[in-house]
Amino acid sequence: MNPRPLFFDLDHTLWDFETNSRLALRAGHEAVGLVDKGVTDVEAWIASYEKANDWCWAQFRAGLMDKATLRSERFKLAFEGLGLTPDKDTSRALGEHYIETSPYQTALFPDAIEVLETLKARGHRMVVLTNGFEEVQHIKVKNSGLEPFFSEVYTSDALGVKKPNPQAFELAATRSGLSMDAPIVMIGDSMESDVDGAQNVGWDAVHFNPHGPMESRAWRTVRTLHELLELPLGM
Repeated sequence: MNPRPLFFDLDHTLWDFETNSRLALRAGHEAVGLVDKGVTDVEAWIASYEKANDWCWAQFRAGLMDKATLRSERFKLAFEGLGLTPDKDTSRALGEHYIETSPYQTALFPDAIEVLETLKARGHRMVVLTNGFEEVQHIKVKNSGLEPFFSEVYTSDALGVKKPNPQAFELAATRSGLSMDAPIVMIGDSMESDVDGAQNVGWDAVHFNPHGPMESRAWRTVRTLHELLELPLGM
């Protein structure tokens, strides 16, 4: 049985984005002195930021917002979400601190390293395909101990196109020396970007879904990374 090539999403799939982001946001709240700006409740600040960030990323994925705007606008909107007047200099300082801090956080989902070690030992070729930014995603992979398991790391930033656009999958496969009809399996948390995007180009896709409803249209759904070891990933 030949092990199938596995393409992994990074954020919310291997790298625990929520935990790492919140660590960086708490550090930024203190470092930039947000209490003096009227932001006294750090948990309310994080909730407001996360709502703003989700909206900004949706705009970015739709091509309605560029990277530079996203990085500053999400903090501006976080202030507004708390009924505060955003300060341009403070928003910029928060954005810079976040970018300098968050990629260096190292929390992974449970069993990530163990599962990747087992998959590598089984002979799987593994690739990261992420919609994140080039300059931060490689830092995450290296600092969190993921680098030894992946032959390539492709970001939408470097590819010039974002999942679920078919070109993102085609470019990643071609640059990996794989044909599009190879038995590739995509593993990720997003139904739209990872599952639908991959299945629309003929790949199988595994939906990593720790908490939400099970989605029948995915080839497979797992609640934990360890369940990947039980899937039929050979041909």
